[in-house]
Amino acid sequence: MLAYIASIIYSKKFLKKRKKIAFTNLGLCFPEYSEQDKDALMRKNVKAIAQIALSLGELFFRSRQHIISRSNIIGEQHIIEAEKAGKSIIFLGPHCYGLDFGGIVAINARGYPLSSMFKDYNNPIFDWFVTRYRTRFTHLSGKGTLYHRSEGLKPAIKSLRDKTHFYYLPDEDHGRENSVFCDFYGTQKATLPMIGRLAKLGKAVVIPFYTSYNDKTAKFDVFFHAPLTDIPTGDDVKDTQIMNKAIEKLIDEDPSQYMWTLKLLKTRPVEGQNIY
Repeated sequence: MLAYIASIIYSKKFLKKRKKIAFTNLGLCFPEYSEQDKDALMRKNVKAIAQIALSLGELFFRSRQHIISRSNIIGEQHIIEAEKAGKSIIFLGPHCYGLDFGGIVAINARGYPLSSMFKDYNNPIFDWFVTRYRTRFTHLSGKGTLYHRSEGLKPAIKSLRDKTHFYYLPDEDHGRENSVFCDFYGTQKATLPMIGRLAKLGKAVVIPFYTSYNDKTAKFDVFFHAPLTDIPTGDDVKDTQIMNKAIEKLIDEDPSQYMWTLKLLKTRPVEGQNIY
């Protein structure tokens, strides 16, 4: 039934612009993809959005035990080992549709302290709803908070030094002045060169992770990859390239659940080029 609903949504006019952005991103990242390949991936993408959107209420209303039971965690030993070593963790997470479930179900609801930054939503009711479920389990560790993106990285560094982990989503395009160009699949992407400095100043280890809804098990698979032991190198560009490569490996867990509809590649190496 859900697959049928998703196919109806996929054909609607209001998605035309977003589909165009996604097809542009996919064409640059995967030049070997045919139009049929892009279409098949984006149909799965829309289905994943529908499945995950219908589950968001669980994060607000359902019990901690229920929420934890809805996840399948792969690689939690990386968190346990980092904590045993007395390290704070930068959880490196790209923009997948299950990103809230990953942060809450696999980290916060399991008692790990977590902070992250956010941008206000235009709808104040939805903003309150999201903020409420994102901070619902901070009492378990007694640490962790949400803070505005406009505050910069100082609160994140302070949290990390206080042994509160940080959820970092670094894959949006923040413009030419703030970015360096690094490889991202088959293209170059303007990327914030912050990961090395954040790891150094926060005295933290970087653990990449990704969340994917599994429609066979009706659970969220949360993948924690091995820590990026090469970061920081002392070279911002090199650190950023290592990070992008790690993000690729995360997306490869399930490319259909990444937010390809974002203007990820808006800033191009050739100034003035408009791909969207």
